[in-house]
Amino acid sequence: MSIARRGGDVMMTNYPPRPLTLVRGQGCWVWDDAGNRYLDLVAGIAVVTLGHGHPAPATALAEQAATLGHVSNLFWSEPAVALAERLCELSGLQRAFFCNSGAEANEAAIKLARRHGREVGGDGKHHIVSLEGAFHGRTMGALAATWGASKKDPFEPLPAGFQQVPRADVEALRAAIGPDTAGVLIEPIQGEGGVNVISDELLMAARAACDEHGALLIFDEVQTGIGRTGAWFSFQRSGVRPDVITLAKGLASGLPIGAVLSRDLATGFRPGDHGTTYGGSPAIAAGALATLDVVADDDLIGNAQRMGDRLASGLRSVPGVADVRGAGLMVAVELAAGDAAGVAVALRERGVLVNAVTESALRLIPPLVIDADQIDLAIATLQTVLAARD
Repeated sequence: MSIARRGGDVMMTNYPPRPLTLVRGQGCWVWDDAGNRYLDLVAGIAVVTLGHGHPAPATALAEQAATLGHVSNLFWSEPAVALAERLCELSGLQRAFFCNSGAEANEAAIKLARRHGREVGGDGKHHIVSLEGAFHGRTMGALAATWGASKKDPFEPLPAGFQQVPRADVEALRAAIGPDTAGVLIEPIQGEGGVNVISDELLMAARAACDEHGALLIFDEVQTGIGRTGAWFSFQRSGVRPDVITLAKGLASGLPIGAVLSRDLATGFRPGDHGTTYGGSPAIAAGALATLDVVADDDLIGNAQRMGDRLASGLRSVPGVADVRGAGLMVAVELAAGDAAGVAVALRERGVLVNAVTESALRLIPPLVIDADQIDLAIATLQTVLAARD
């Protein structure tokens, strides 16, 4: 019996039908169970920073697991402390908390904002402002901050005190932030919403309003962090410094981890306010440290910028492409004729994997190790697919 058939018999039905069973990966390539090879421009949804099968995180994980794999957060361990030090140094923030995913990181950041709000403004200072088009996760608090009725309606009532404003309306954002605002949660570039780049003007307005009203500015860098946009963190491209950032996806190149980084808050968490059993486990932290080493040593941030520029420039020349947006290796292709899902299928049939994130947009988020030949292959394949649909 096939893996797909077995999975269908025992797995919950919360995901759409899966078109492939993948069995092996190397660099930017993956193979299915029939032996077909694909250029992977999904990278586990911006997770596989170093490409498939990279030895650095795998070796670090195995060596640390053989020494000390898990101790809980009742005790210190060297890898978690070293990882916190490294991330604080890279970000300019002062405190770290580790968990297991992006949704968990955003839950923690929301709780941190509400803890801070209560300390500086009392019980009423608990509102969280986010943007239309946002996606912050599927746990209850993160879902309340997420935009989109289809994701939220089946799980109402969600936690109260959340408001979304249009992502390009600076005045609406300013109006939404007031004395009862505990935090403002923004993806500098929206991923699931279609790779929408939030303007520096709106980010600066959010910073100023948070300063005025004593709220925390939180940047959700779950997808944009760790070199994806051509900088360690996307906020470094804008010059707007948040109070808190959340990370996950690319931090350990396929190993499950989430992180919250914050400035040193006197109004932050107290013992017992928040926790996690697995967050910052020695083995996973070692894999994350190894990932950061490779990103730095192999100049993958520079590669993300160079290859991202090559990708965006080439895509703009393809007939049938209406728009290209994003930064670094986080790119959306807006199709003039729409039907992103159909185009994604046609690309897959020609050996290229992409993600249709809206009815008309494809998202391209390959491993940061992608090279020029692979970029050119992706562009040429899309051109072939779109030409065949004319």
